[in-house]
Amino acid sequence: MNNPSRAKSDTEKELDAMAASEIKRHIKAEMLKNNIDMATVAERLTAMGRVISEQGLKNKISTCKHQTTWYWDLMKKIKE
Repeated sequence: MNNPSRAKSDTEKELDAMAASEIKRHIKAEMLKNNIDMATVAERLTAMGRVISEQGLKNKISTCKHQTTWYWDLMKKIKE
C-alpha cells in the first residue's frame, strides 16, 4: 500500500511528469474533438456536483494535480 508521507523517488517524479504531459495533451485533444471550451466543461462538472470555475479548471489541468477519478469525470463531461 502507498504511504502518502513517503517522498517520491526520482523515477516516480519522472513518471508523474510524463503522465501529466500526456494527460494535458489528451484533455486538450478531447476538447477540440468535442468542440467544447473550458467554461462549458466547468459548468458541466459543477452541474454534476464537482463544483469548479473555468479558471479553477484551467489551474487543475495546468498543474495536473487532479485525481484519476476526477480526470475520469472530466473526460465524461468533455464527451457529453
